[in-house]
Amino acid sequence: MKNLFLLLVGWFLFWGVGRASTAADSLLKELDQTLEERWRYENQKDEEIEALMVLADKTGDPEALFSLYGRLFDAYLPFDTDSAYRYAQLRWGMAQAAEKSDWRVAAELNRASVFNATGLYKEAVDILDRVDVNELSRGLKLSYFHLGRTVYGAMADFAPYEEVRQASLKMVDSYRDSVLLHAEPGTSGYALAKYDVLMEQEEFQAAIDLLWSDVEVNGESDHYRAIVFHLVANAWLAAGDQEQTIYYLTLSSIYDLKAAVKEYISLWQLAELLYESGDVERAYRYLQTSLDDATSGKARLRTIRISEIYPIIEAAYRAKIEAQQQQLRRFLLAITLLAVILVVAVVLVMLQMKKLRTARAHLTRSNSDLKELNQVITDSSLIKEEYIGRYMEQCSLYLTKMEDYRRSLKKIVAAGQTRNLEEVLKSSALMDQELKEFYEGFDETFLRLFPTFVREFNDLLMDSERVVLKPGERLNTELRIYALIRLGITDSDKIAHFLRYSISTIYNYRTKLRNKAAGDRQEFEDLVMKIGLRPIY
Repeated sequence: MKNLFLLLVGWFLFWGVGRASTAADSLLKELDQTLEERWRYENQKDEEIEALMVLADKTGDPEALFSLYGRLFDAYLPFDTDSAYRYAQLRWGMAQAAEKSDWRVAAELNRASVFNATGLYKEAVDILDRVDVNELSRGLKLSYFHLGRTVYGAMADFAPYEEVRQASLKMVDSYRDSVLLHAEPGTSGYALAKYDVLMEQEEFQAAIDLLWSDVEVNGESDHYRAIVFHLVANAWLAAGDQEQTIYYLTLSSIYDLKAAVKEYISLWQLAELLYESGDVERAYRYLQTSLDDATSGKARLRTIRISEIYPIIEAAYRAKIEAQQQQLRRFLLAITLLAVILVVAVVLVMLQMKKLRTARAHLTRSNSDLKELNQVITDSSLIKEEYIGRYMEQCSLYLTKMEDYRRSLKKIVAAGQTRNLEEVLKSSALMDQELKEFYEGFDETFLRLFPTFVREFNDLLMDSERVVLKPGERLNTELRIYALIRLGITDSDKIAHFLRYSISTIYNYRTKLRNKAAGDRQEFEDLVMKIGLRPIY
């Protein structure tokens, strides 16, 4: 993990600030990959927590158990605040039973941290007010001051009135000064407090340099790196450099995900900036992930903050999807018009040939059926793409065959073989072969989209009435009728036209199969419409 961090740092220093945009694009792709693999990091987190729980169950030493509960609290705080509070309470109970003041203060600070994360600021401040700082060890003092700075900082962020905000900021300054007074220079606590001072003085580059120095020394954990790079991003944002801000928010988000935390800021702040820069799809995906994580981790205030911007980005995302769908509809219309033009051209060439007029009419009906089929299939974009491809393939194939047929007739006429011409025109072999190939193509395309159709269809029938296909058959007439119904073509007239049967024959087939239904006959065709939904989506 540390090697990856050093690699990222070296890469950035090598290419320099002038390549920030390119670096951000590359890093965004890494963030996308990390999002896809986040389950792996969450599993690692679960394993670490489980290992700590096993140790806690086995230990009989109160000191070791109190320490293990603290480690479990730290693991859960950015992951699941309810579980973190449970371990804070366990530590509180141990402290009360053992009558140890340092344990009691540590447990109280744990509870206050949970209250801060969940927006219970009054409860957190009440705990801070109860603590006698003068009785604390140096380590607990620093924890106390850091927590006070964090609580009042959050209160300032959410203050509804300016005078309340200013009062909270005064307390932030007080606790921060205490941190600087008691923390050793070179420690992470000192660096974070000093960063606040430099930011207030608008010494942004000095603040960034300080954080870089700190993370090189203290940046062992992914979670801490995520925090530091988020602060670096804020410094660049204050300096007015959006490209650098996006870069470091992306880097921070990667480390947040690798640390498997649920309570974070960088990813949804990054979503806001990407939305402003026009990358609506990424913005929506990152914001949705942030909202899901905040909800899962019970980070209630993060949920509220994210929910404030969610409707804006979601609306933009939905508008983009609608625009893409509109573009697809225009594309389909263009393809349809092109097909009509091609058919008209064929008609003009073959106007004097009765057999070719029949073939043209068949092609027009087939194209119309396929076009209608494409229009009514709205289950998924996969169905549209498959049938558009089949439609264009059929058009091209029919045109090629008609041209070949026209040339063969032309040769017969040129040779004066009128009797042969008459025999060719009377023959139905061409039409029969074309129909056979057309239905084979339909069967292949449909079963590619709904590979389990035959099995699921038979599951809707009584065991004794299941459809049994002949060797070599993929679909028979009964199954084709209900394949068309599955695609949304329920009009018997249209089905009869498509399969070249009479309406009464189609009606009889439908009635016969409904009577074989294992369940309610009235719901049979509705259940057919639900076949294959999961494979499509």
